[in-house]
Amino acid sequence: MADRYRFGAVIPAAGLSSRMGAFKPLLPCGSSTVIETAINSVLPYASTAVAVIGHQGEKLRSVLTSSFNDKLTIVTNPDYASTDMLRSVQLGLRAIEGCGAFFLLPADMPLIKPRVYEALIAAFDDSADVIYPVFDGRRGHPPLISCSVVPAIMEYRGGGGLRAILNSRVTKEVIISESGILTDLDTPQDYEAIKP
Repeated sequence: MADRYRFGAVIPAAGLSSRMGAFKPLLPCGSSTVIETAINSVLPYASTAVAVIGHQGEKLRSVLTSSFNDKLTIVTNPDYASTDMLRSVQLGLRAIEGCGAFFLLPADMPLIKPRVYEALIAAFDDSADVIYPVFDGRRGHPPLISCSVVPAIMEYRGGGGLRAILNSRVTKEVIISESGILTDLDTPQDYEAIKP
């Protein structure tokens, strides 16, 4: 039975990093890597966390296993080259158990601060299916998605990917004073902008 007061996390990390020109998850970030920084940000708030790997999967698995051991479940999207994030999320959700909601945290978002998670958890109730952090009028990551939405995510086969599913649900927005919720690393310019 799902515990509405427990939260999970799905970290999609299967993509090709084609616009970056380098493998985004393992780029240096502070004293760690981009993906390790992202995962470390969410772990204190997630009773169960799942990373979904694909491209350069064995290298990534080695790093994540070394860093997180039993604190993180790792699953593989074997079709990463031909599918979008929705497929990775579906695979990740198979490993999420007993949670009332889950954070969806792309692996290329290393600047999420604790107050973001805390604000989303404080706003969690039965009035919305998806809670988005918002900075400067723009929705960012990670959304906190009620596990009541999981069946729809698992069954969806239409166009528009995960966004199409979430756009059809009841949403709530939480204003956040953290620009990091908008900072994903798609290009070399994005990456250069986060360097100290």
